[in-house]
Formats: sequence, structure tokens, C-alpha cells
Amino acid sequence: MESRDTDPSALIARLEDISNKTFDYVIAGGGTAALVLANRLTENPSVTVCVLEAGDPHLDALSILIPAQYGINFNNPGFDWEFKTTPQPYANNGTLPWARGKGLGGSSGINFSFYQRPPSHDLDAIERLGNPGWNWDQYLKYSKKAETFQPPTQDEINKYGYQPNPDRHGKNGPLHVAFPASLSTCEGVFQQTLANAGIEKQPDPNGGNMCGRWLGLTTLDLTSGYRSYSADAYFAPTATRKNLKVLTGALVTQLTFDETDTREAKVNGAKFQYGNSTYVVHAGKEVILSAGTIKTPQILELSGIGDPKILKPLGIDVRVNLPSVGANVQDHMYASVTVEIDQSDKWDTVDALRNDPKFAQEQLALYQSTHTGAYSTGLGSFAFLPLKRLNPDALAKMTASLTEKLNKLQNPALKEQWTLQLEALKSDSIPDCEITLFPGYLSPARSPSEVGKKYISFLGRMNHPFSRGTIHITSKNPADQPALDPHVFEQSEDLDMILEMLKYIRKLTKADPLKDIVVKEVSPGAEYVSDTQLREFIRGYSASVWHTAGSCSMLPKEKGGVVDTQLRVYGTKNLRVVDLSILPLHVMAPTQATVYAIAEKAADIIKGVAV
Repeated sequence: MESRDTDPSALIARLEDISNKTFDYVIAGGGTAALVLANRLTENPSVTVCVLEAGDPHLDALSILIPAQYGINFNNPGFDWEFKTTPQPYANNGTLPWARGKGLGGSSGINFSFYQRPPSHDLDAIERLGNPGWNWDQYLKYSKKAETFQPPTQDEINKYGYQPNPDRHGKNGPLHVAFPASLSTCEGVFQQTLANAGIEKQPDPNGGNMCGRWLGLTTLDLTSGYRSYSADAYFAPTATRKNLKVLTGALVTQLTFDETDTREAKVNGAKFQYGNSTYVVHAGKEVILSAGTIKTPQILELSGIGDPKILKPLGIDVRVNLPSVGANVQDHMYASVTVEIDQSDKWDTVDALRNDPKFAQEQLALYQSTHTGAYSTGLGSFAFLPLKRLNPDALAKMTASLTEKLNKLQNPALKEQWTLQLEALKSDSIPDCEITLFPGYLSPARSPSEVGKKYISFLGRMNHPFSRGTIHITSKNPADQPALDPHVFEQSEDLDMILEMLKYIRKLTKADPLKDIVVKEVSPGAEYVSDTQLREFIRGYSASVWHTAGSCSMLPKEKGGVVDTQLRVYGTKNLRVVDLSILPLHVMAPTQATVYAIAEKAADIIKGVAV
């Protein structure tokens, strides 16, 4: 790894720099959004900021920095919170792993590096729910502010058909965004199969229209060859600012309040655990919760902000009666079709990196010296399609079923959300289905892949769920995991969306030219044929895509909101939320790009800049 000018350990504050000190802003969490805020707020040298992160720094961790190590840090307690859901009754009572980044940079350091903007409809829908100023145009503005887009070479344009519009990308942002340094040879076969099926190429999917087949962007710095993520992009270059202190190993447990203000819950700091003791840090202006969709509602509830029905049985005094904390939870889900392919050297996958330690070590050395080889393999091929394109009859049946349910809904706020979702579902130009190629074995349904064989997996991802879940504490102990209950497939249409994708993927694997390299289907497998059988497969072997949102939704309070359009928590003073938990209606795309845009906009809101 290339050396830094400063030892990373010297960038981290000491306990004595934080404990019982006062900062203008105290940020709870050191993940994707938090470090954007820390960077932007300390651009003014007279503003002081403290960041409290429960995990470790990980600033020089090669398991984060080197590409193509997909999922390597999942289930590693040093990097992953290792959350699990409660048993899900509509998914065979299974519990789902919810990987979340633990450490500076949060999930931006352990995710698959996808960088995709949602359709403009999804962002405009957020404004239509009662959030003026939160729309596609604003999103694009702040997404561009975050980026330094590294355009493709002419050879790449000729080879892959990249045609990004430079006006829709940033040039001077901290985050480096690029097309993958290399792609599996299987990507071209998949793209040609989609083309033969009549799926048109979408040349600029980050411009507000994702429909079609395309090759996606990744968070990658082509100069260094390493992952670009919030710790490396936003924190490291500014870590020596005297007005910024970042403490790792510090778990925020509760907010503190000005007890002299009896009119409203005025927040003036936070308690945190460090080692075996609890300490306090004071906020002169605001506390900003940026601990993510899971931990942010936990901190609120532990602090007495939430639903009295949750808090009182646990012996927590209710400071703010706000029942919507931890509600409106939405998640992306997927199931996959995995096929064994021709073992010819013509087809390269990432399987050998996982199954052959000697090969992996050789490739690691090659990547560190030349930024080439198997570790440069990016994930690139996507198809985002309306359900109508896959199965018009299924669309008709689904819209009829949802319309009947919608008419019976007693919750006006949820009714409004579902109305917007149905509008998108019926559209010919807004995608409902995401099919992603993974050049290797990726199936939760079967035992590990066989060494020496090659596989490709196709993920059918459901991104506009109609089901709504909850995240709530179950004890007063901040170290206990909250009860994570996403209500997976409670609305059967969510499952049926995945069903139609799996059936369509199977058709693709039997079409030219993809069928010529497929040896056999490994998952779901030959025993799953009928819709009934495939539904059972999905119930047993689907998984989260780790994009959970909505637990502290930005909505008018009467519509179930936790924060207003300035991201201030209702019923409090000096308290905001800035992370994916504010998203009131889920978006079609992977969420990383959206979190950066939210944080950039939030920084301007907090600084009082016109947005």
C-alpha cells in the first residue's frame, strides 16, 4: 500500500481530547454520511466538530481498499455489526443477516462499491410526500458536489459503449467515481443476451432514467487503484484540521438534555462508552445523529424519544412522544439464479479468488504492483426493467391486487406512499426489477461452490417494497441489538416481483449467446419448476441487499415523520438526523450514492447555505 504523509493512528483523537469538552457539533456515528458532514462543517476553521465512532479506524485496511473482495468483511466483527433480523413469518421464519459497516466510513467501506443514482421519479416522489426542496434537481446538484468523475478512455467507450453525460457528473468532489478498471468476460455475453432479448442500452443511467441495460459506476480511485469511500475521501485529507476531532471505539449510548428548559427537549450533548466507562461530550450548537438506519432510532429511543408503548415497559422516561421512531422501515431483497459455466480460460470469474489461496495471494501481489489482474474485476452489468417488460399478465394481476389493498388501507400516510409506488409500477419508463450479474458464485441457497469450477450468478432484486417494518429497542442496554423486523414479504407482491425476475433470468440463461457457456443451473436447481415451488425457494433462500431505510422518516409529523425538511427531530431542539434512516420512500438504486447526496445537502442546510 502506498504510504500516507501522516501515520493513520495519529489522525484519531484521544479520549482526553473529547471527554467533557464542548464542540459546536457532536456527530454520533462515523460512517458514510457522518464524515461528509465532518468535512463540510469544518471547512470553516471557527466551527468545531467531534465525531464519535464505535468501530475502529481501518484507514489502511487492504480488505477495504483493494477491489473485488466482495463481502470479505461480512461477518467479521471488527468490520461488521453482524446484525440479524427477528424471525420472519413470511420467509419461513428465517432470520436474515444485515451486514453493516463498523468503523470509519461505515458501510461505504464494506459494500460492493456500486454507485448508482435512482430514477428521477423516486426523488421527486419524496418531495410529493410533503418535503419541498427534496427532489431530483436538488439530488443531482449535491450528488455532483460529492463526485470527482473519472471519464472512460476512448478505448473503453468503443469496447463497452459507455456514453456518460459529463454535465451530470461532478469534477471536484472528494469521492472518486469511475467505471470498473476491468470487467469479467462474462459481462459481454450477458449484455449481448439482453440485447438479443430486445432490451435497449441505456447510455446514461445516472441521469434520471435507469431503464434498460447498462454498465454501472463504482467508487474507485483509478490513480491509487483503491476503493474511494468516506473515510479515505472525506476524512483522511482533512483529519489534521485542528477544529475536527474523531474518536473511534466510542459507542454513543444516549443524548443529554438541558434540564432547565421545560418547554421542549433541548439536546446539549451525548453520552458514550469508551472501554469500560461512560463519558460525556457537550454540544454548543447541535447533536447530529448519523449512526445509520439501525443505530439512529436506537439512540433516540434510549434517550426517551419514541413511542411510549415501546419506552415505558422498559422503564425509559418519555421525553418526546414520537411513535414514528423506528417505523416505516423498508429494505431491498433479492434471490439469485446461479449457473455453472464452461471452465475455459476464456471466461474469468472471481471464484478462484475465494477458493484458491495460492492464486489469490499471487493476484494480490500483482494488484498491489500493477493494479491489474483478478482483483481489478468490477461489477458492471445491470438490467433495470419495468415489470411489464418481463410479464404483462403478472403486472395486471399485481396492480389489481395492490389497488384492492390500497382502497382498504386505513393509514392515510401509507396510502399516499403506496399510491406513488403504484404509479411507478404501472409506468413503462420507471423500472421495478433489477437484474445484476455477479461474476462468481453468489447463492444463499446451496452449500459452498466446488473448487476448480466457475460460476456466474444473476440477482433478481426487489427495490420498491410495499411491506413496512420496524426497528425498536428491547432493553435499556445500548450494547443489545434492537429488534429488526422488516416484515419481509408481508405483502405478497414483494415476493412475486422476485418470482417474475427469477423466471425471466432462467429464460435468459437459455438464450443466445449465454446458453452456450452455461453447463447447468446450480440454484434454484431442477427441483424448483412451478410458481409454487419457486415461491417456496424465495421464502427460504432470499436475502437482504443491506439497503435498509426509513426508520426516522423525513415527513410531515402527521404523516409519520420523525424529522422535518431541515432534518430536525420533531419535539426537540438542537437535534438532527443525517443518514439513510430519513428516506421516507425507498429508491430503485443501491443507496450509497443517495447517502452522499443527502449528507452534502444536509451540510449546507446546517451551515445555513441556500439550497
